Amino acid sequence: MSKPYVFICFDTEDPINPEADDAVLRLARLYEKAGIQACYFMTGEKARMLRERGRKDVLDALKIHDIAYHGNYGFEYPEPALLYGNRDPWELALQKGRMYETPGLQDVAEICGQFPIATCQHQNNHSPATSVAMQQAGVRVWNGGLGAPLDGVGWVMGLLVFGRHSRVVSSQGSWARGFQYDPDRSRRRPARMDPKAELKAFQETFDAQLAKGHSHVTVLGHPACWVMAEWGGWYEWSIPFRAAGAGGRAGLYPHGRRWERGVTRTKADTDAHVEWTGKAARWLAARNDIRPATFTKAYAEYAESPGPWLTGAQMKALARRMTQRFDHARVGGITLSAADALVALAQYTGFMLAHGSRPDHVQIRRTLGPVEEVLIPKSELSFSRQACLLGARQVTNYVNAHGRLPAALRCHRVDCGPGELLLALARALAAESLPDEVTVQPTAGVPDCARIPFFDNCTASSTIAPPGYSPDQIRWQGRQQSWSYRPALGGRDGRPASDTRKGVCLERKTAKREKETG
Repeated sequence: MSKPYVFICFDTEDPINPEADDAVLRLARLYEKAGIQACYFMTGEKARMLRERGRKDVLDALKIHDIAYHGNYGFEYPEPALLYGNRDPWELALQKGRMYETPGLQDVAEICGQFPIATCQHQNNHSPATSVAMQQAGVRVWNGGLGAPLDGVGWVMGLLVFGRHSRVVSSQGSWARGFQYDPDRSRRRPARMDPKAELKAFQETFDAQLAKGHSHVTVLGHPACWVMAEWGGWYEWSIPFRAAGAGGRAGLYPHGRRWERGVTRTKADTDAHVEWTGKAARWLAARNDIRPATFTKAYAEYAESPGPWLTGAQMKALARRMTQRFDHARVGGITLSAADALVALAQYTGFMLAHGSRPDHVQIRRTLGPVEEVLIPKSELSFSRQACLLGARQVTNYVNAHGRLPAALRCHRVDCGPGELLLALARALAAESLPDEVTVQPTAGVPDCARIPFFDNCTASSTIAPPGYSPDQIRWQGRQQSWSYRPALGGRDGRPASDTRKGVCLERKTAKREKETG
C-alpha cells in the first residue's frame, strides 16, 4: 500500500494583526529549511492586506510553497454561502458563488504569484454550489468536505477530495488554552510554552492518527496563533451571520463594524512555539513511512487526461456493469461516476438514433448529479424502445445545457428519475440488439455510494451559523452528488487509492473482471 500523504497546511486568514504577517514569514522559512513544502490556504482578504502593507518579504518566502484558497473573506461576508447555498435555487447560488469567490481567487493568484490548486472555505462557509463555482474557476482539489469523512481519495463534483474531517493533527499545540476570549485579556498573557512537552504531545497525536490507516493526514495550524494570544476582533465575528436569523440577510454590506487588535503572546512564548514547530518539521521530514506533499504534487499523481474515450466493446462492458450494480464503475482503466455512466450510455444511444448504427467510440463527459428533487416512481416501469431513445436524447441535451443531470424525465409516456433511465439504457445496450421493451424497478434516487459517510451524513455546520440554522438544502444537494462520485485511480501503485469497508468502492475482483472485459 502507498505511504500516506501528509499535508502541512496553514489557514492564513488574519488580516487584522500585522504580527500575523511575521508568523507567516517565520513558518515559511522554517519549513523551507526543513525541506518540506507547506500549503498556505490564503483568504483574499489576507492576501490584499499583505500587498497593502508592502510585505514582499512574506510573499517571496511563500513562493516555494503551495498556495491554496480559503475564501475571499475572512470576517465580513456580503452574503455567506451557508445562507445563499441553503436558500437559493441552484443556478442563483452558483452565480453568487462565482460573484463572491472568483475575484478573491484571482486576487490570491495575482498577489501570491501562483494559481491556487486547492480550496477549503474559511469557517466552513460553503455549499455544493460554491464548490462547483470554484471547480469551474479552475480549482482542482477540495481539502474540505461536507462534514463527514471521505474514506480515501475520490472525485466529487469534478474536484479531487482530500478531506480534512477526522484526519487533522493540530500544529498549534496548547495554544491559548484557558486564555482565549478572556474578558480580562489585557491584564495578562499566556505562560511560555514548554517546547519539549509540546513536541512529545504532537508526536503522540500524529502517530495515533497515522495508525488509523488514513490515505492522508493534514497537519493544520493558523499562523496567527504563533504570535497572537487570541483572535483579533473575535467578539464581532458572528454579527453578519446571526443578526437576521437563519433565512434572512444581515443588512447592507459592509457592516461598518469596529475591529480590535488582539493580545499578542510574549516573545519568549512565540519563540518556544517556533522552536518545537521546527523540531516537529524535521521529525516529519526524516520519516520514511509517510509522504509529505503539496496538493499540487498529490493532484499530479491522480490527474486524468481530459476527454477519454471508450470503445464500443467497453461501452457494452459498462452497460453490463451497470445492470449488476447502480454505482460508479471502472472500465478499461477509467473510472466513471454514475452520472458519467448515464451520460455515456445516453450518448451511445443517441448516436444510434441519429445514425442508425452503433458508434465505435464514445467520449466521457464528466457530469454533476441532480440538484432538484428527484422523481422516484412508486412501481416498476416498462421502457419501450422509443422511450429509451427519447430519454437518452433528453439527458444529452439537458447535460449539454446545464452541466448536470435532470432530476426528472418524461421519456415518451414514462415518467422517471435518472436512476431508472440509467438501468433501462444499461439493460437495453447490454443486449445484442435493442429489445422492444425493458422493465426496471424504482431506485432510491441515488447510487449505492450514497452510503459513504461523506454523502450519508453530509452537512454544513459552523460556529458562525445563525440561530435555528438547519442546512437542509445543502445536506440534500450534497447527498445528490453521490451521483458525481468516483474513486481516484493513480498514485504510486496505480491502484484505487483505497477500498471502502462497506462495499461502496470497487471490489478488487470486480475491477479485475472489468479490466479483462475492457
